Amino acid sequence: MPAAPLRSFVQADLHTHTLHSDGVLTPTALVERAQARGLAALAVTDHDTVSGVAEAQAAGARLGVDVLTGVELSAEAGGREVHLLGYAFDPTEAALQTHLARVRQDREQRAEAIVERLRTQGLSLTMDDVRRQADGAAIGRPHVAAVLVEQGAVATRSEAFDHYLGFHGTAFVAKTLIPAAEAIALVHAAGGLTVLAHPGHWTPGLVVQSLIRDGLDGLEIIHPSHDASLTAYYRQLARDFGLVATGGSDYHGFRPGDEEHLGRYGLPLAALERLHAAIS
Repeated sequence: MPAAPLRSFVQADLHTHTLHSDGVLTPTALVERAQARGLAALAVTDHDTVSGVAEAQAAGARLGVDVLTGVELSAEAGGREVHLLGYAFDPTEAALQTHLARVRQDREQRAEAIVERLRTQGLSLTMDDVRRQADGAAIGRPHVAAVLVEQGAVATRSEAFDHYLGFHGTAFVAKTLIPAAEAIALVHAAGGLTVLAHPGHWTPGLVVQSLIRDGLDGLEIIHPSHDASLTAYYRQLARDFGLVATGGSDYHGFRPGDEEHLGRYGLPLAALERLHAAIS
């Protein structure tokens, strides 16, 4: 089992999701839960959307929680999908907004292709079912999985991914991905920093090195999937290359361990201050 940092030292969680992407809580409810867990700072990093940030920041102002602007972007590096966390950028920057709008359209088209494949396999879901499940959020595979659970085709979302939606699933459709260098440049142009999310998710060293050459600003060293040895390795790598070190729970609200992870995986405020210093 990954070794969790002591909760008393965790004051900032820089990786969380709301129902604006594939989480289950509203931005306000997420901030309320974070505050109840003793967090002083939070980054809302929904997948390919910033639509929940303003609400979260309003809740943070009311509750005394510093809410950073954030996003999690999907990109391609070395023939692999990587996830990049953007922080403290201008969410209204035109090029970034154009990219997010295009990704939202791509997500819709991908979901349509997945639904069509599932229907050819005898399942009865429709895109209207998926849109209802997403309820205005950026559509993703978890929304399709939720429909499959609702209709009784599978017992859990995990089973939906195992059988249908995952890489080896019978209805898998690949994402359209932009080069990581382009994603990094978009965040930089909006005045922010870009961090590689959960590098321990089978990200080869050569890919990490290429991202650093492309201008990567930091590594997410603390994550529920990182054991003590991975955390130590990426901490040293960040030091060697002068990168910002971040961490978070990757909270969604429905995954196993989510409630335990919130308030347990993250950073002390001193580390958050170093991130702010890197931005300024």
